[in-house]
Amino acid sequence: MTDELITPENLSKELLKATLDAALMDTSYDTDGDILVKDIISTWVLPNAERKDRIKLLSIFGFQPGASQLQRLECVNKINSEYIIVKAYVGQKDTLKFDYDIMVAGGISKKAFVLAVKRFCSIPRAAAAEHGAGLVK
Repeated sequence: MTDELITPENLSKELLKATLDAALMDTSYDTDGDILVKDIISTWVLPNAERKDRIKLLSIFGFQPGASQLQRLECVNKINSEYIIVKAYVGQKDTLKFDYDIMVAGGISKKAFVLAVKRFCSIPRAAAAEHGAGLVK
């Protein structure tokens, strides 16, 4: 992997997938054509196609159907108060979502991008286990 920068000018799904593949990460395209990384968890890598200024990392977990809205919100609030890298939120259809935006304005090295993806992948499962015990599938 070279030290070439990922910038708004060269940001593409193909470049991101090639960078992750070069780092020996398990990647594929899902049925929508989005990059899916399988590490500790499954994470989507979503470059902002319109503005090309960021790359969103997204992981989705399920809430137990019996979890009340209050329990879900308390779980998310606890995660957001203790984990600074990820943002947790309640999604539709009983989902707990985690995301993080990697800014590419000014450029980010491929190595820094890969390390950010790996770091993100290490957080959601631990956060869900710590604050969503009995609530998260």
